[in-house]
Amino acid sequence: MCGRYTLYSNKKTIENQFQVSAPDEAFLEPSYNIAPGTVRPVVLTMGTMDRTLGAFKWGFIPSFVKDLSDWKPLINARSETVNDKPSFRKSFQRKRCIVPANGFFEWKDFGGGRKIPFYIRLLDQELFGMAGIYDTHTGPGGDEQHTYAILTTEANALMQPLHNRMPVILRKDDYNVWLDPVNPRPEMLKSLLTPYPTENMATFKVSAEVNNVRNDSPNLISPRLK
Repeated sequence: MCGRYTLYSNKKTIENQFQVSAPDEAFLEPSYNIAPGTVRPVVLTMGTMDRTLGAFKWGFIPSFVKDLSDWKPLINARSETVNDKPSFRKSFQRKRCIVPANGFFEWKDFGGGRKIPFYIRLLDQELFGMAGIYDTHTGPGGDEQHTYAILTTEANALMQPLHNRMPVILRKDDYNVWLDPVNPRPEMLKSLLTPYPTENMATFKVSAEVNNVRNDSPNLISPRLK
């Protein structure tokens, strides 16, 4: 799964990587401990292939939900069933997005309630995009809430000792296919939802300070030897 991630690249780097014009908004501030429920940038297209950057909340709420008190926002969606589940199907077919990230965290369970956080990053690029889906929920008063979930796939060899799932990391050449809102091709889309190559990733132990969502500093992604 993916329950925390980082995004600390500057505005220009984000614009260049995703070929999008980024507004000067607070949601672009660097964060080393992005948690569910926070508003973060996602890359999407709105009816054309022109990309835009939106400020969406992490925690997917389908548009059909009537009572939010009966719905727990979903932070992840399984790529194997995303086109089958009623909650996700329409978004997978028409409302796909890319979630910019520099890395993500996973906790290894050592038993006895002892879990150690690890940070995972790519070796071949500092900034990357995770596959996501989004939707817009309109409340009784007409207020709109834009939310997203990160797609997950089976873990590669690097991730397997930590968890059996990992986020889907898209290759840059696949961004246009993933974001295309006009010609959804489920089989082609699903072919992108595979584990990222193990040899292009690295992981290391980090401080337990990341457990507290209020902590947010570069120290959270510093390797710990003990």
